[in-house]
Amino acid sequence: MEKLIYLLDRATTAGTLQHFLLGDALTNLREAGAVNFTINIANLDKDVSVVAPQRIAGPWDTIGAVVSVWTDTVDRHPAYLNTLAAIGCEVHGYLVTESVPQPCDTTWPEGERRPGVTQFTAHGKPANVADADFYRNWAAHTELSFQLHPDRWSYVRNAVTRPLTEHAPPYRALVLEHFRSLQDFTDEDRYFGDPAIVQQMYEELPGFCDFNTMTTGPMSEYHFT
Repeated sequence: MEKLIYLLDRATTAGTLQHFLLGDALTNLREAGAVNFTINIANLDKDVSVVAPQRIAGPWDTIGAVVSVWTDTVDRHPAYLNTLAAIGCEVHGYLVTESVPQPCDTTWPEGERRPGVTQFTAHGKPANVADADFYRNWAAHTELSFQLHPDRWSYVRNAVTRPLTEHAPPYRALVLEHFRSLQDFTDEDRYFGDPAIVQQMYEELPGFCDFNTMTTGPMSEYHFT
């Protein structure tokens, strides 16, 4: 099985995009052979920007949704791309490898909004960092992140193997971190742990994160098998 992630822009409203992705798009993706969907919608900006504008960074207004699917072959990508592009959004696709350093049990009904908020982050690899160092430093940051975000609910790390669409942003990391409540995400004292760990994080970021390409922000999440 292979995992594909698609980023859709904001050519339509969040409500329209949500209706499409949870309806016709989901049906058509299934018919084209995709399974095990995670759909994230960027519809929490107003809730977050008023109380914690620092949680939104980079060209966040270019991302309207993130759709993750599993498939028996990446060769089905053209059908998935056509399905998602039908809403009129620009779509960028990536073939990725998934790691789940912090899993969680699904305790909410399939198709219902996952409680809380998902933080989606995408970034490239710094040009002066070798591939081996990039992966090693990212793994070290993953371990540190448990202390950085002690109230985090789950963490899914996707390393980009290659882009599937022309002109896709040069992302190497596509990350989903989930928090049980909006307050866990927006309250600085609940979002971060020890200030010394926060300082260590900022010092280590240049070892794996290209700030020129990084974007991050809040999303609503839905799961389907």
